Amino acid sequence: MTPVPATPSPGRPRDAALDASILHAAMELLGESGMAAVTMEAVAQRAGAGKASLYRRWKSKDELLAEALTLYSPIDVEVDTGSLRNDLVQLYAHYYGIGNHVMQAAVQEMLGNVRQHLVWTAKVAPERLTARRANVLALFERAIGRGEIAAPAEMEDLLDVVPAMILHRYNTRSQQVTRASIEHLVDAMVMPMLRPAAPEENAMKP
Repeated sequence: MTPVPATPSPGRPRDAALDASILHAAMELLGESGMAAVTMEAVAQRAGAGKASLYRRWKSKDELLAEALTLYSPIDVEVDTGSLRNDLVQLYAHYYGIGNHVMQAAVQEMLGNVRQHLVWTAKVAPERLTARRANVLALFERAIGRGEIAAPAEMEDLLDVVPAMILHRYNTRSQQVTRASIEHLVDAMVMPMLRPAAPEENAMKP
């Protein structure tokens, strides 16, 4: 299902259906041909809209693409399954577009051109570089807080291992990101690095 764009700010009324079509077209082009293919002209043609319609909404392709990524892959997503393992799988599945073929295609393209996308993100949407890592950290902190795990000494490694392995395997083996591959990485590389909270640690919790 195509996501619905956020309600526009007050001013000239915008056609929500056209907004959605334009953002969808931008994501399709990103997934098919990379960031260089996402031009205002190409998006307008794919969406069946005039270029003027795009420029009335977004000043540049950077603004357009930033909104499309925010729409298709929101930074803030609520995940609470009651289990750290399942929380991690669900959050990473969201970030890698599992279940959304348009976002998943865009993710695969971004993995193959990661340096270009990191430079673009740092310039246009720097909050995306830190927010996802912070959200994963929050899952570990919540698991510690509820007594599921002890505080790990290797937190930085834990935060890096799944994204690093996904990137490495995509670029060296052309391994596609799937829910099964995410589950395998969490089960084989993250969970074994954790230890249960000691009984005395749980006893100290209110």
